[in-house]
Amino acid sequence: MLAAPLIAAAKVVSATSVYVVLLAAGSVEASGSEEPPRKVAAQQRPRAVRTAAPVPAPVARLTIDSLAGQPFGEEPTVRELLRAGGRVAARRPFKNLYEAGQIDTILLVRHSGNVFEFYRTPDKDLLRNATITNFQPAYGRRLRTRLEPACRAAATATDRVRIGDTERTNYVSVIYQGGRLRAVRVEPYLE
Repeated sequence: MLAAPLIAAAKVVSATSVYVVLLAAGSVEASGSEEPPRKVAAQQRPRAVRTAAPVPAPVARLTIDSLAGQPFGEEPTVRELLRAGGRVAARRPFKNLYEAGQIDTILLVRHSGNVFEFYRTPDKDLLRNATITNFQPAYGRRLRTRLEPACRAAATATDRVRIGDTERTNYVSVIYQGGRLRAVRVEPYLE
């Protein structure tokens, strides 16, 4: 019973040693001399630089149902974004998990530097997430107007605020830089 594993281990060890010897012989022949290859000096070896992992900025967490559920107030639609100069950047088919044989679409829309992802079914478009960095369009102004009063106190202590609802399903992540609103990521819950 023990003979088979021992024989297999001996074969692996002998095969490994033969391989090492052949590699060493090949390096001697390639150099054209009979001297064994010299080791590289420690000073010449590149050293791995260790850097400390960046400490993540603290995140202020707020629970505000109205903001987490409807951060834009009136949510922008695909039609509204396209009429205002937006463009469809990508379309991807997605199998509907609840309707047999139905294929829906994930639609990526870019407008004024902002990115929206919609889940499109035959009867409606649902916002999956949005990243807003330009607050000049009407939906950006509405978003800023709704978020700034709620985040003002939290933003003095940190540059990151995460707003969620009571059920912890909808989220809005807000990033400030130098006290100014820089980016917002809207993450509504979709089943």
